[in-house]
Amino acid sequence: MNMRWQTASDREVLLKQLVAHSSVTHSTGELEFPYMIQDELMTLDYFKAHPDHVQLVSTNDKRHAVVAFYKAPHAKDTVTLISHFDTVGIDDYGPFQGQAFDMDQLTEAFRNDTTYLGEVSRADLQSGDYLFGRGAMDMKPGLMLHMALIEKASIEEWDVNLILMTVPDEEVTSKGMHAAVEYVNTLREKHQLKMALHLNSEPTFQQAQDDDNHYYYTGSIGKIMPSVLVYGRETHVGTPSNGLSSNFLMSFIQQEIEYSLNFKEHFEGEHTPMPVSLKITDIKDYYDVQTPFRTVALFNLFIFKSNADDIYDKFNAAVKKGVEKGMSIYEKRINAEDIAFDIQMNFMTYQELYQHAVKIHDERTVQQMIDDVIAHDSAAHLQSITIVDLLMNMCRDLGPTVITFFTPPYYPATNTSFNPMTEAVGQTIRDTFKQSFQRSSERIHYFNGISDLSYVAPSPNGSGFESFEHNTPVFNRTYKIPFKDIEAIQAPLINCGPIGKDAHKVTERIHKQSAFVELPVVLENIIKTHFLA
Repeated sequence: MNMRWQTASDREVLLKQLVAHSSVTHSTGELEFPYMIQDELMTLDYFKAHPDHVQLVSTNDKRHAVVAFYKAPHAKDTVTLISHFDTVGIDDYGPFQGQAFDMDQLTEAFRNDTTYLGEVSRADLQSGDYLFGRGAMDMKPGLMLHMALIEKASIEEWDVNLILMTVPDEEVTSKGMHAAVEYVNTLREKHQLKMALHLNSEPTFQQAQDDDNHYYYTGSIGKIMPSVLVYGRETHVGTPSNGLSSNFLMSFIQQEIEYSLNFKEHFEGEHTPMPVSLKITDIKDYYDVQTPFRTVALFNLFIFKSNADDIYDKFNAAVKKGVEKGMSIYEKRINAEDIAFDIQMNFMTYQELYQHAVKIHDERTVQQMIDDVIAHDSAAHLQSITIVDLLMNMCRDLGPTVITFFTPPYYPATNTSFNPMTEAVGQTIRDTFKQSFQRSSERIHYFNGISDLSYVAPSPNGSGFESFEHNTPVFNRTYKIPFKDIEAIQAPLINCGPIGKDAHKVTERIHKQSAFVELPVVLENIIKTHFLA
């Protein structure tokens, strides 16, 4: 029987092939990559006999996820093998852009010119233990490992179902994973599968420069973007007290949220990064002497246990506190000018604003406006901002108002630490590394790089997605999350991948021994110990 990826050298050839095929997010290469994976999988005898078990799953924007289903002879237990094939761009490679996807050429180019390398990456290069390249770490080694694993399962006829799912768009909004999850749920229903484990193989992030440990993760950090639009009152700069600058009021909201410790979460000695703003701007197309009266801010919040409902409650409380502080100071300064204070600042959620607009203008008119925005704006977060802004323009009767809403993307936090299956798999990982490779492996509870594991199990505190669904202007239009499918396929999860360094940097690299020798044994032991013993 022909075996393609069962030796370390064969796996190295496969990884170099995967990296060589550029698949930068939103590029032509990303569109073409899944066809190559489909062709490669179709060379395996199992998929030649079952060609319908390899499917290209559309994201409805010309991109596709690849879902390959190895069906067990008898068992219903199912393990998913999750990876993404898109990468970030290569502008940062400068004169090395031409070699960025050729691991051998780039590694050799760095030997001849170490200008772009630091002390640690230079030492790793000289050791010969690493290969460099865009996607060399994040995360084409994971796909390589899963292709080799499903090949072995099919050759040895393992009695466990494996579903390989490799997706586009992970680096932006995860449309690929959303589509793949929906399709996997149809497989579950059709074949009465029991979802037993979700296995991702994003790379291990070293915790220090000289750290040789391996790390596995039993959860994945969440990310959500609550947003706010301040709609003040316009005036001429010569008579500022006749209006209310939205920039002024937004500055107080920002102080309540950005770097606030109130949003930090802690779990078993780990903690989330502090919230920061990703975009704050007034909505003016050009310079003039009218004071800004529309300002929008998008905030990045990382989460461990909170869900969208939890965050929205806390965010709204912080926004209201900032508004109260800002309006109190504004009133004092206006009174100091002997001018009567006559502004009542309102607060609304997007859902309340939408309902008010429908009441005044009817739903058909409001939906037509939203359709027009979607037709002209490309990015989902920009569409969301424009919709909120235009709804306020349609509802000038409200007067000065602060509106809170969500902008995509949303990565729910997920964690199955201390689940019996997760704990048992973790023990197998540690034992295999120690006994076979004399390497220590340690658990980290939350993968801090954001991953598609967010979409295979609800938040530790439950789904709690209603606030996101009702307050994201483009939800179920240009952005959706298959929450019901996520709940249907939920199972214990773990991230176990090879050692790499410097994701998203010029010095991105993978440890050869870890990727080509150690991880294949570890992943095989996970499956054989817990599903074939």
